[in-house]
Amino acid sequence: MGYDIHITRRKFWADDGDDITAEEWLAYVRTDSELRLQPGNGKCFAEWSGGSWLDWSGGDIYTKNPDDALISKMVAIGKKLGATVQGDDGEIYDGGGGQPSQQPKASLGSRIAGWFSKPQPKPQQQKVEHEPLPFRVGDTVVDTWGFEQTVLSIDANANGGLGEIKSRRNNDGTEHSYAVIAHPFKSPTRK
Repeated sequence: MGYDIHITRRKFWADDGDDITAEEWLAYVRTDSELRLQPGNGKCFAEWSGGSWLDWSGGDIYTKNPDDALISKMVAIGKKLGATVQGDDGEIYDGGGGQPSQQPKASLGSRIAGWFSKPQPKPQQQKVEHEPLPFRVGDTVVDTWGFEQTVLSIDANANGGLGEIKSRRNNDGTEHSYAVIAHPFKSPTRK
């Protein structure tokens, strides 16, 4: 878990109404040379050149555990969007050294509800490089135990990039699934 900081137009960021729309956020990102959209992490996820990220969700823009420099950047963005910068507990940041300038006025119940209302950003997946496979769909291969199997399908991008090979064991018809990155197959010896 972590501590979120929000750019919001609301009195308390977890309340309803007075949204910053996704379209407003995306339009702003396109005008700011320090921000770059990273759609692989979500359509509104932006990477900041200072080495962190900002994302839009449910009417406000947020990040997790920002340093003082990012809080200052968020305050500048908030001014352009007519919004304030608030911590999870409702404290207001004005950019002065990363410390809040006003303490929360929201109820404890509102603050706790807010902690659980925001989706967490998806971690960026690393691209897994695979060795070229010595077989294709439809080929008969031999597994580590000497059983012949027929390759039914190959999906190199399945399972978070580990890949998936589906096969059918020829002697009993059972279907099996293996990771491309660690499959037990070799081509059968030719007679």
